[in-house]
Amino acid sequence: MPSRTPRLLRDSDALRAAMAARAAAEQSEREVFIAAADWAIAHVAGSGDVAGYVIDTGMMLPLAGAGAPEVQEHAVTEFITALGMTQQAGSFYVGQALEACVRLPRVWSRLVKGELAVWQVRRIAEDTIPLSAEAADLVDARVAAYAHQVSRTQISNICRLAQEHADPGDAILRKAREAEHRRFDVWLGQTGFDGTVDVSAILDQPDAADLERAIAALAEQLKKAGSEETLNVRRAKAAGMLARGEQALPLEASGGTESAAAATPSRSRHLALYVHLSVDAVTGALGDVARSEASRSPLGVDVIKAWCQTAGTTVTVRPILDLAAERYSDAYEVPDLIREQITIRDHTCVFPYCRRPARSCDADHIDPYEAGGPTASSNLAPLCRKHHRHKTHEGWRYKPAGPDQPGVYLWRSPNGVRFKRDRHGTTLVVVEPDPGG
Repeated sequence: MPSRTPRLLRDSDALRAAMAARAAAEQSEREVFIAAADWAIAHVAGSGDVAGYVIDTGMMLPLAGAGAPEVQEHAVTEFITALGMTQQAGSFYVGQALEACVRLPRVWSRLVKGELAVWQVRRIAEDTIPLSAEAADLVDARVAAYAHQVSRTQISNICRLAQEHADPGDAILRKAREAEHRRFDVWLGQTGFDGTVDVSAILDQPDAADLERAIAALAEQLKKAGSEETLNVRRAKAAGMLARGEQALPLEASGGTESAAAATPSRSRHLALYVHLSVDAVTGALGDVARSEASRSPLGVDVIKAWCQTAGTTVTVRPILDLAAERYSDAYEVPDLIREQITIRDHTCVFPYCRRPARSCDADHIDPYEAGGPTASSNLAPLCRKHHRHKTHEGWRYKPAGPDQPGVYLWRSPNGVRFKRDRHGTTLVVVEPDPGG
């Protein structure tokens, strides 16, 4: 039995309270979404401005469809950072608000009146952004009255028909866009504590069939070789074998009883381990836990041991750097040792909410080198190219929290919103902008 006493003893009161809270939450979501469109329209990019784009998609996609204004890149960043969004998710959000406001006026009107939820508008805007202005208007006219009940499939079908009607010669381009839906994603940045990651893909059917046959064959060979693991585990291991070029098990591995094809020479596995020992780890306060740099997530030490003990695995163990040590260079260029130190110290780009791995970032001089800022551990931090540009040209400022807090940074946006960023994430420090600086 729950130990907590309900605040509202009557069922009717509890239901009314829940319904009122849900309605208030939906209205708040509308207001934020409307504010995103207002912000975008208030910061239209001029001829000399860099326009915002949706990044990390493999293409430089505009925020909204043809005919919608372009928005200043730095303005998009400031708005979505204030909301605690990543660059990619926030760019999609602002773009869909702009798309609905400018190119879907009938749908937008229903949102403003409180007749549609934000998620209903966003799923329509997501599909209309690639369309021409005429096609988007046709979708708006066809969908607006039923936007509260149309399904994702219905929206997609209406968009396709509208595009074909508005641009009958667009079939080739449409097929090219459809081809972009094919993908193969390995989510290394979301490794579980047991060392596993999710893999997802959209493939052409013949490719998928070939992949299925290869994995099924290897999984069956593992069973015949004596594996007592479940089919799911054997299939997962088979995918790793394919990645290393192992097209079949050697005859001796299968007991010599089957006429297996000759094994393709496999590529050995290589692990580069960064061993981090804190006081808590040494004393055992944290238990047997390690951190994977690739996934920025904790892993069980037993998992890493199992990886290292796998036959054919080459392991490189690198010595740990003292992350609190201060290292200097007289030159502007950052030496490899200092770059490695700040990479391990900060894990990712240190801009608020950014998750780009530090190894792909620039080593930024917090106080500019040309203004006397030293090339030193305490004056360097990883910034991805986009956020490096914002810091250099768009008025974003940051500083280390203090010499006793390595890897902790205090940020201020151009409009005075303040954040604290450390290895654990971002904290909003000041909710309202501080005009006094």
